[in-house]
Amino acid sequence: MTYFAYGANMAEGVMGAVCPGHRLLGPAELPEHRLAFSRRSVRTGTGVADLVPAPGRSVWGILYEVDDTGLEALDAKEGNSWAYDRTEVAVRPAGREPRVWAVTYRVREPEAAEVTPSRAYVEGLIQAARDRGLPADYVAELEARRPALLRDF
Repeated sequence: MTYFAYGANMAEGVMGAVCPGHRLLGPAELPEHRLAFSRRSVRTGTGVADLVPAPGRSVWGILYEVDDTGLEALDAKEGNSWAYDRTEVAVRPAGREPRVWAVTYRVREPEAAEVTPSRAYVEGLIQAARDRGLPADYVAELEARRPALLRDF
């Protein structure tokens, strides 16, 4: 199964802990969407990532190959069916055509307004984007949002 990670699961340490048998496939782009923080974590009370439709925008992330055990572990981590819903999206590996289908997770019941994420969460997204070689302009977009998003935790 091909999995598109756009939040904390982009980081090798996170994916390695959740799905030790995963295989890294590389960067991918989800067109016509933007990154949002539309869910409040029950653990931290801060915002966590979501995908929302947005004409002309793109979200970059990482494609992984996971087996059934890995997908079950992701379902458990993401709260499939109560916090997030597993869904399929058509992404462009490394921004090229043709698109491929991948599973990802979207917030089940988004908040009316974005929820401020923690500093550690945003810094983790930025670092994972850099480490995984996402496009420099996307990393810069994440960095530019940093001051407006962060609370000190």
